[in-house]
Amino acid sequence: MAIAVLFFFRSFLFAQEDIGATTIVKVGDPMPSFKTTSLSGKSLSSEDLKGKVVLINFWATWCGPCGSELPLLQKDIYDSIKDTNFAVLCISRGEKEDVVQKFISGHKYTFPVYVDGGSNTWNLFATKYIPRNFVVGKDGKVKWAGTGFVKDEFDKMIQLIEGELKR
Repeated sequence: MAIAVLFFFRSFLFAQEDIGATTIVKVGDPMPSFKTTSLSGKSLSSEDLKGKVVLINFWATWCGPCGSELPLLQKDIYDSIKDTNFAVLCISRGEKEDVVQKFISGHKYTFPVYVDGGSNTWNLFATKYIPRNFVVGKDGKVKWAGTGFVKDEFDKMIQLIEGELKR
């Protein structure tokens, strides 16, 4: 039993260290400069987001935790937080546009989806593990950097977004 607990604890610590090592943009860092294109063909740059609270969500169609997170992102964030100073960017990492379009249409998601087929934007933020969420404050600095999907953490992220919007 003690060996199993030790193994679990060591594995947990390694995973946490690995997540930290694969996160390029950390809390307190400025949002990197990037340009991306939505499924609808609209171009967007980080410059367009200045002065807004921004949620950047990196995901993929094949990712199980992403599949659990996206319905809540739709309902609890995109549909619920109505503020002109808030932007949501769901960026599909490393996938083809037709695959992403089929997935989004099949789930009837309405939040803005951007395709990062070459992972150019992704590579500015992290090197491994999705889903990844980054919340950027009106000052352009990262206020939240989360990896994976845990409902309690997701709820804390929503509270942080709402707090940032009140600033």
